[in-house]
Amino acid sequence: MPNPIINSQIILKSEKMHALAPLAGLVFLLYSTAPYAAPDDDINPPRPAEQTGETLRQTAGIKTQVLQASAKQPEFSAYGSVIDLQPLLALRQQFLAAQAVRDSAQARYQEADANLSRTRHLHQQDIVSTRRLQEQQALWRNDKANLSTSDYQQQTIVAASRLQWGDVLTDWFTQPNSPQAEQFLTHRSQLLQISLPANTRLNPGTRTIAVDDHGRRDQAVTATLISPAPQVDPVTQGERYFFKTDARRLSFGARVSAWIADGNPGTEGVIIPESAVVWHLGQAFVYIDENGELMRRQLVDTTPGAGGYFAAQGFRAGEEIVTTGAQTLLSQELKNLIPSEDDD
Repeated sequence: MPNPIINSQIILKSEKMHALAPLAGLVFLLYSTAPYAAPDDDINPPRPAEQTGETLRQTAGIKTQVLQASAKQPEFSAYGSVIDLQPLLALRQQFLAAQAVRDSAQARYQEADANLSRTRHLHQQDIVSTRRLQEQQALWRNDKANLSTSDYQQQTIVAASRLQWGDVLTDWFTQPNSPQAEQFLTHRSQLLQISLPANTRLNPGTRTIAVDDHGRRDQAVTATLISPAPQVDPVTQGERYFFKTDARRLSFGARVSAWIADGNPGTEGVIIPESAVVWHLGQAFVYIDENGELMRRQLVDTTPGAGGYFAAQGFRAGEEIVTTGAQTLLSQELKNLIPSEDDD
């Protein structure tokens, strides 16, 4: 038999649910039609880094510098080598030894000449015999001959040196106290011999050239002209010149590349710092500050120059170029070109 108490509770609970049904529907309706209160980050999302140039400059550590005017002198290439100084050291030793022999012969001759003068004077006064005078004359002639021989020996050494090394180097290495020779002897300077291509000549105004032992024009150092070499290159028949450099220690016998101005008028342009150049798809680019906007610009001519690349066109002196942070700018620019996954 059903329990009358439980049945009455079920009926009351059912009646309450039916009474609350309209209210629940109203609450659902109000909730579903109320405006969506978005978080602050959704209403005002932060601007991407690419949209705030000043923020990007700070985070990327962007640094710029002003492009300076420069001129590129037309050049031609030549080759040479670092000269071993052993032959010049041998020349110096031979000449100084011959100089010592000559000085000794000069002293003996002067003594013999003085003795001959005294003996001749005494012979005139009948104090010494004619035989004694003749003996003194023989000594005088012998010492004079020895002095002449030592002179000829020195002259032969110098003449042979001039045929191989020219006048300037010969003079440097045959002087007892030559500051120029001292630079080579103490390894502060190194001697180079540069062979020019056939049918080319060194411009009369040329005093310096650029050289490097690995063929790198952008890392070349300066070499200073000493003199023309007496002998031409036996292979190319081109003229040879002696240069010296004190900017880098090079191994004796090392082959070097040389770049020599040909004397023609130079080309005006600017030097692009190497740190400013970024590469993409095999092309070189830099970033230029144009009225506060960092704009990418292609570097068409990538001719290596001192401290970077020489650009004869596309840039002008006074423009500001990004020297630090260019790679970050390129990465950010390429990132912006990739479509977002949310964009349909």
